[in-house]
Amino acid sequence: MENQQPCFGDADSAHAYDIVLRPLCDVRQSEQVDPDNVRKLREAILRTGRWLEPIIVERSRGIVMDGNHRFNAALQLGLKRVPCIELDYADPRVCVRHWRTGQAFEVARIFTTIARGEIFPYKTTRHAFDPALPVVAIALDNLYG
Repeated sequence: MENQQPCFGDADSAHAYDIVLRPLCDVRQSEQVDPDNVRKLREAILRTGRWLEPIIVERSRGIVMDGNHRFNAALQLGLKRVPCIELDYADPRVCVRHWRTGQAFEVARIFTTIARGEIFPYKTTRHAFDPALPVVAIALDNLYG
């Protein structure tokens, strides 16, 4: 993987992320998930009674960049809203690569696949963010209505 361009050459590490409560119906799954991982995540969320990790979505279309398992757990829990960080693929804090090869992933391919009503196989894309993503602690009661 010596021909890879660095992901975060222009990133401003001091720039914080904004967290919004986005309607779950405005979030679009982008990859298949492991049902067992979704079940374990759903149980962990119920056990804590809090949502701890925001789902990272593409701002204009709501496509999940990171958090497809969390999205599915939210669906199973019947949540109406979920904590999200809305970003654009042009944002220097975002890097997307192919999961297996580590090569840059063509963003246009994400948009065209989702626009066709399809999703990618499990572990197709790997999104990285710099600076690291924050943790939240939002009571589930705030997400049902």
